[in-house]
Parts: sequence; structure tokens; C-alpha cells
Amino acid sequence: MILGKMWPSLCVFGNKSLGKDVPQELNPTPKQPDNPVSFAEKKTLVKAAMRPQSTRDAYHLLERWQQVVIMRLRTGHCRLNAHMFRKLKLTPSPTCPCGLEDQTPEHVLMTCPQLKPIRDKVWPASVPLRTKLYGSRQDLEATTSFVSQTKLMV
Repeated sequence: MILGKMWPSLCVFGNKSLGKDVPQELNPTPKQPDNPVSFAEKKTLVKAAMRPQSTRDAYHLLERWQQVVIMRLRTGHCRLNAHMFRKLKLTPSPTCPCGLEDQTPEHVLMTCPQLKPIRDKVWPASVPLRTKLYGSRQDLEATTSFVSQTKLMV
């Protein structure tokens, strides 16, 4: 070590510094305890500790058929006239049977006059679209209940 040759009084060798014994608790590199855990096990434990805790949100607490309905309404990729006409050309028009506007998830869930009685029964008070599609588990279950009562193929 070059430092030891130039300044011998500054060197620390083992547990001795300047000829004096250093207490074990001040030793910067104490003896590592024997650990029977293999490297692979340690790696697995560290990865598990670093992995974010998975919490199940409202969507993932629903039954599978309910998840499908909610996802189709959220993305607009559903069997309503607007999507079937614009993307797949399977319906003659994107217009809702009520004739007011295109049959989109927003129209069906919020404004369609033909579905107003069912909508008022499921949601007696006004509920925003975001709550109907991204709300609590009860909100999402109300939305799927509404869709099943309307007999719409979503």
C-alpha cells in the first residue's frame, strides 16, 4: 500500500490502529454471522420484499362477466351501434334506437330516454359517468345491473 509507505501512522491494519487494540463494536467490518440461507433464497426474499403489494381494486373484485361489461363500456369496444357501425360496419347506422344520438356507452348510461326508467331505478340520484365506470365496487355492480336489466348486448 503506497499510503502505508508514505504515512505509516495513518494506516489501519485489522483491529489495530497506531498500535492500540480497537474494540470489536467499533470495527468497521465485523465478522459476518453464519447464515444457512442460500443465495437463491436470499434473492427470492429480496425480490418479494421489493415487489409492490398487490391490492385488489374494485374492478378486480367483480365477477368475470361483470369485468367484461365494465371493460367494454370503459373502452367503447362493445356491441353498441356506434362501435359496430364505425369499426366493424355491421349495423346500418350508429344511431341509438331512440333516434337522438349515437348509441355510445355514455349515451346509454347517461341520456337515452328509452332507458330512463331503468336508469332511475338503479340510480335514483344523478351519478356521474366516471363513478359509474370507475367508482367503488357497489357503483360498478350497479352499472352491470343496469346493463343486464336493459337487455343490451354490450
